[in-house]
Amino acid sequence: MILPNKTVLITGGKRIGAAVAETLARRGMDVALSYQRSKDEAEATAATVRAAGRRAVVLQANLSRGDDCAALVDRAAAALGRLDVLINMDSVYRSRPLSEIDEAAWDEGLDVDLKAAYLCARAAIPHMRAAGGGRIINFSDWVAASGRPRYTGYLPYFVAKRAIIGLTEALALEL
Repeated sequence: MILPNKTVLITGGKRIGAAVAETLARRGMDVALSYQRSKDEAEATAATVRAAGRRAVVLQANLSRGDDCAALVDRAAAALGRLDVLINMDSVYRSRPLSEIDEAAWDEGLDVDLKAAYLCARAAIPHMRAAGGGRIINFSDWVAASGRPRYTGYLPYFVAKRAIIGLTEALALEL
């Protein structure tokens, strides 16, 4: 599929996010990438996007903060001139024993893995409507999709990624 003159914001610009960005750039999309601490990886991905002849912008954001989510989306749309696709894939994937998951650890996981996806989607909707429509893609995890946790130590991650499935379904119904 060729996607000329379309734009995408990808939250999380390394590993899978990098592969997605590179593929979409080869298919004609301009790409905005967010990062919190992985600037070098995001810049490397942006260089690959530019090498494919597409525009790339790299934006820092702490997606555990609601204001940063809205600002990220607005800055990406402004930098690229529009927003057609939002791909929510930023994630906190850290193993912690249950005995060490306090309220702060719980909030950290759910704020980035779940709440940020909702807040970025909410901020993206007006930009997509202004562009004539769009797509919101939320990454979950095969383990969450199976409905059965397989690994100990990832309680907030599993719960958030399982909830992402529900968020995606509810957004599809609403939109």
